[in-house]
Amino acid sequence: MKLTPLEIRQISFKKSFRGYSTLEVDTFIEGLADDLEKLLRQHSDFKEQLEHQAKTISELEKTEGALTETLLMAQKAMENVKNNAQEEGKLIIRQAEVRAEEITSEAVRRETQLQGEIMNLQRAKGFLVEKIRNMIQSLERDLEWDGKESPDEVSDRQNNINI
Repeated sequence: MKLTPLEIRQISFKKSFRGYSTLEVDTFIEGLADDLEKLLRQHSDFKEQLEHQAKTISELEKTEGALTETLLMAQKAMENVKNNAQEEGKLIIRQAEVRAEEITSEAVRRETQLQGEIMNLQRAKGFLVEKIRNMIQSLERDLEWDGKESPDEVSDRQNNINI
């Protein structure tokens, strides 16, 4: 049976000739009611504190969940940024390699072209040197014959060379 402080105060006992002292019983009952009242107030306070702490715990758990979710999203974003940077780096390297191959191919092509031009120039030089030698030899012969030929023969030969 659950009694309230008010119910304890309202309890009355039969009076008997040799019973307990009414003053002592009343004092005891009053003290008991006061103690029960204090305990009930404490219980109520503790219950309120418990409810408040339960709310606080619930809010903290929600906050923790949100922070955990935010942290996970930040980690995923960081991984995505890192992966994208690595992919972009690979792409830049590949583009640089392709460009280097193009430059190398162009250099090889240009070298081949220049070597061909050098060979043509060397042939032309050889041809010109040979032509000049022939002309010098021809002039030397003319000079040698100059003393042995008549002026008309020299004149005819010079006309043939000029033509």
